[in-house]
Amino acid sequence: MSSIIIGSRGSSLALQQSHHIRNLLQSAHPHLGVEIKTIQSLGDNQQETPLPEIGAKGLFTAEIESELLSQKIDLAVHSLKDLPSTLPDGLNYAGSPEREDARDVFISHRWRSLEDVPAKSIIASGSTRRKAQFLEVRSDLEFRDLRGNIETRLNKLKTEGWDGIIMAAAALHRLNMSDQITRYMDPLQFVPAVGQGAIGLEIKQGREKIEQLLESIIDIETTQCCQAERLFLSRLEGGCSSAIGCWGRMENRRFLITGYAAASNGSKVVRKSLKGMPADSDQLALQLAEEFERAGARELLAG
Repeated sequence: MSSIIIGSRGSSLALQQSHHIRNLLQSAHPHLGVEIKTIQSLGDNQQETPLPEIGAKGLFTAEIESELLSQKIDLAVHSLKDLPSTLPDGLNYAGSPEREDARDVFISHRWRSLEDVPAKSIIASGSTRRKAQFLEVRSDLEFRDLRGNIETRLNKLKTEGWDGIIMAAAALHRLNMSDQITRYMDPLQFVPAVGQGAIGLEIKQGREKIEQLLESIIDIETTQCCQAERLFLSRLEGGCSSAIGCWGRMENRRFLITGYAAASNGSKVVRKSLKGMPADSDQLALQLAEEFERAGARELLAG
């Protein structure tokens, strides 16, 4: 195969990720031509609407997936946390290169940490999960909705006079904006979104030559952890408007997985972890989801 076309959203982060994948592919396959095609998503077209109010599945992926199915593009590059755990018929999650930092971060021009923030202060985030996690430990805070690309969100922190915002560490790392980070959040307390920090590669089924090209850039450990997280998510049927998180990782030759589910106001929470052999990662993810079901997680997420 002499060339391929990558489909990407048009934000600076999405394009940085797509260029990263292009560079990885061309390092592994020096004679491969790689074109990046920008595709506008529903989520990009409705920047001012809170995500739960839009309510559509695949807010940031559906338009790209349509072009993938029609073979107008050969490979879709996503922030994996935006890729639904259940994909349209005919499409596969092909894996991910090595994962970036999965943690959330607190950014503030006024306070050094969450503990320093006074009561009634305003924190902004577009994530139901992040709001619930903050309200669990600081129910005295007020929240505002935050949408837009990375630059827009950082600018709103200044112009709106908020006390802080919450974002993903990986996005700031990839855009060389780590100096904006005030504090990294403990991922056992602030459990990341499923797939956070990972780039998700999506392809059409039956494209064996594309699969072969990708084999050289996919990180087995990252992909295994992310597949387990996505399995946990699909079992509990949580979406982008749910207060749900999951973090899989390898430590000392063991696979650890931490799940999180909560009421949207953080008043009721289920948080559990399991550990086992790496070969049992999918089984552990399903076991964790079953424990969450018994603990009433479905009702929390639905309510």
